[in-house]
Amino acid sequence: MPPESTEGLLRALVVDDHDIVRLGVRSLLGARFDVREAHDARTALACLAEAPCDLLLLDLSLGDDFGLTALPRLRAECPGMRVIVLSSLAEDLYAERALKSGADGFVSKSALTASLLDAVDTVLAGRVYVSPAMRESLLRRVGGPAPARPDLSPRELEVLRLVAAGRSTREIADTLNRSVKTIETHKQALKVKLGADSPAQLVRVALQWTGEAR
Repeated sequence: MPPESTEGLLRALVVDDHDIVRLGVRSLLGARFDVREAHDARTALACLAEAPCDLLLLDLSLGDDFGLTALPRLRAECPGMRVIVLSSLAEDLYAERALKSGADGFVSKSALTASLLDAVDTVLAGRVYVSPAMRESLLRRVGGPAPARPDLSPRELEVLRLVAAGRSTREIADTLNRSVKTIETHKQALKVKLGADSPAQLVRVALQWTGEAR
């Protein structure tokens, strides 16, 4: 049977290191998009260099890659595309940071089927998509003083994710191609910002903030 024509379809790139997620997104978007897939940031950059796309769907946890760090490079490769972050990480921690890094929307994987199509329509129309609860939180923050919340850099968020995943300082240093001393400095800054008095407490706080299980 000959392949279906993709003529006239918008182009989408799904970047996720789990086959089942890429398959699920493809099944949801296949009627409207010519969907390509990538399992990491490097492959995604190569795909965009080969052919631009209209919509990028990006996971944050890409094995040893961190989607938030890769996002500015991906957007620079294809400035006109719309970007939706798909993540199992906590929306209240990562959505605003993702938007500041260049995303147009944030969809939690726990609500993927129910929310993705709405998010796609929203960002393609030039608007920003977050969940109703997150939208309300952002509006409250604009409307009045927000509760104090530590401002973590993208690198600190990356280290925090790896701490939550149970990585040792040496493993984090190797993963991020940084020195052990640099990672220790980031972890010390995280302990101060997050009020963690010990390495064990930092792990507990990291798990709470990122929503990851060890």
